Amino acid sequence: MPDFFTDYFEGLTRSFLSTLSTPDKYLNKVVLTTVVIILSVLLHMLIKYIITSSVSNLNRKCSLHKILKNSMITLTIILNLFIWIQAINVLVLTALLFGFFAVFMFRGLTNNIIGFVVIKYRKYFLVGHRVEINGIIGDVIEINPISFQLLEARNWLSSDSNTGRVIKLPNKIIFEESIEMVGITNEFIWQEIQYVLSFDSNWQDAERIMTDAGDLYFKESVQTHLKENNEHLPSQKEKLQPVFSLTTNDEGIILTLRYLVDYKSGTSVRTSLQRKILTNFNENPQIKFAVSDIRILPE
Repeated sequence: MPDFFTDYFEGLTRSFLSTLSTPDKYLNKVVLTTVVIILSVLLHMLIKYIITSSVSNLNRKCSLHKILKNSMITLTIILNLFIWIQAINVLVLTALLFGFFAVFMFRGLTNNIIGFVVIKYRKYFLVGHRVEINGIIGDVIEINPISFQLLEARNWLSSDSNTGRVIKLPNKIIFEESIEMVGITNEFIWQEIQYVLSFDSNWQDAERIMTDAGDLYFKESVQTHLKENNEHLPSQKEKLQPVFSLTTNDEGIILTLRYLVDYKSGTSVRTSLQRKILTNFNENPQIKFAVSDIRILPE
């Protein structure tokens, strides 16, 4: 096959150069080419005027103008090929160009269909799962042979709630970008609540309040709802319970509560825990939040 293309294009080049070396044939073909281009431009202007005057819908009008432009350019190129080279060569070249164009245009379509097969039959992700792709986070609401749609989450929001926007992504993106998925082998993720207390606070009472709130939440909302398909979570109960940690920095004492939460309820759970913890903090005068004071000393 490579030898065929090499021989073919070498013969085509020799034929074209022989035309250029014959003044009479060369001038005739230049004139014919000019006439074809002028007629194509005039015909394009005429049909464009008819479309503009007869079609009122702006979107349809723009689409027809684009189709007309592409069609006239293609027709003009083919006619000029007939002028400069033999008819059989024109047919071969047209077929080759169409083949290259088809491969280029349908390559993405083929990759999308392959991506659909991988997503659907390998259960890459399903409708309802939350995925993050190239910084885009959303819940899958539709999967079709060409693309899948996400109901966007987070973005400009401070919570994990849906923004209301629907994002369409081509299926082939699963081969091009890394994907973070939730809800496939598990529905629970780890989240944190963090407070910074002043150094003179009673952090022991604060720790007790936070751990009590975390343990109660775990018993009522997590332990009874853990499902068998949470494969990557540890099987030991103690490794699933809330974890309290404490450290310090220049601002104060940092208290952190790490807990499991269903990814669909992250915001509501955080709000509920915050209400319980902050209410108990406010009832204890020895628990004080770190604040940045600006003091102006007298001269």
